[in-house]
Amino acid sequence: MDQYIPIIDIVIALSSAIDLINPNISNHHKRVAYISYSIAKEMGFPENEIKDLVLAGLLHDCGAVNLFERSSIFEFEFGNSYSDRHSHGYKGWYILRDAAELSKAAEIIKYHHVFWNEISHKRYVSSKVPKFSHILHLADRIDVLINPNQEILGQRKYISKKIHNGKDKMFMPQAVDAFENLISKPYFWFDITSVYLENHIRKIMSPYKVFINSELLIQYANIAHRIIDFRSKFTATHSIGVAASASALASKLGFSSCDTRLMHSAGLMHDLGKLCIPESILEKRGPLDQYEFNLMKAHTYHTYRIIDSIPGLEKVRDWAAFHHEKLDGTGYPFGLDYRSLDLGSRILSVSDMFTAMAEERPYRHAMSLKDTVKLINGIKTLDYDVKYCLNQNIEEINEIRRTSQEIVFQSCNEIFPDFDEELNLHAL
Repeated sequence: MDQYIPIIDIVIALSSAIDLINPNISNHHKRVAYISYSIAKEMGFPENEIKDLVLAGLLHDCGAVNLFERSSIFEFEFGNSYSDRHSHGYKGWYILRDAAELSKAAEIIKYHHVFWNEISHKRYVSSKVPKFSHILHLADRIDVLINPNQEILGQRKYISKKIHNGKDKMFMPQAVDAFENLISKPYFWFDITSVYLENHIRKIMSPYKVFINSELLIQYANIAHRIIDFRSKFTATHSIGVAASASALASKLGFSSCDTRLMHSAGLMHDLGKLCIPESILEKRGPLDQYEFNLMKAHTYHTYRIIDSIPGLEKVRDWAAFHHEKLDGTGYPFGLDYRSLDLGSRILSVSDMFTAMAEERPYRHAMSLKDTVKLINGIKTLDYDVKYCLNQNIEEINEIRRTSQEIVFQSCNEIFPDFDEELNLHAL
């Protein structure tokens, strides 16, 4: 699958996925990316440096992975403590840091709520807060002041006054000066609120393409898995378990090394659409009612549409999004049957069910390995050959799953000391 894929395609897809958490504040990332770009451009930074700021703007709230946290940061002055204000920036840095093309953006995001008058604090002296972090902070606060229900030009005076009052305290003075130079230009405000905004950002980023292969794709798939799974203690390691199980099965069923890696990426991204599902449903301690189940069904549809927006990932898209389709055509979201479901999609279906049964859930304890195998074998809408392969290699695949989940769980504990310890990854 080696090909040139514009990095902006991947990042905008992830940015749009994050917007699913709260559609009422959608496009915030795109607006902040554009405002950041405009301020940095006004300050005289070269385009090749600004690209990292644009990428940071598009993903800056990826660490705000639950609805409460994501909603609270839309208050102009939020956070009652240092931790409240900075935790999602730190999480965002952790989520993005392993992707080579996003490492600089990750550092910008890490510090994007540091106040200008805090940089002399001993906490930051050794950190060397990037200048772009201050620009991103300013752009972010500008956007939260915009009322989408009011005409934009009439809001300039209020926004300008609010930002100017924070100069030298909350905000870098040079960045505020640059913003004040933009205030009188109507196009700047029209661009921010325009339906053409995404196209404009794509044009800005068009010179920057990344050579994507199956190994590099896993870096971005890991970002997706962290954004998805860090929302709930019950899903914190689910995607990595599915990915590990699915790639192990794919290898044993004769997939090439490239397609096995693509399967791993599909497993990491298969629940991307669950960002649209409220945490109250994900963590419900009991069966879902019909209304809740109907909402849950939407997650595979969104997974399909998000990955479909990245040309070149059609195989990964189908494997990831079809994991709740059934051989008899009674699955969702497309109602596909055995004639339309290739082996990769069938592998991911089995892997998702196997991993889910092995995990603690709000409504039940993890199932034993014996009960898991018995239940999976009895489901006629799962592929026979894939089930047979799982049966023949159950101990090995289960250990691969368990070890992969344990590594992620331990990493979460190291990065986030208060990470919930209720997960029981040793159940099987």
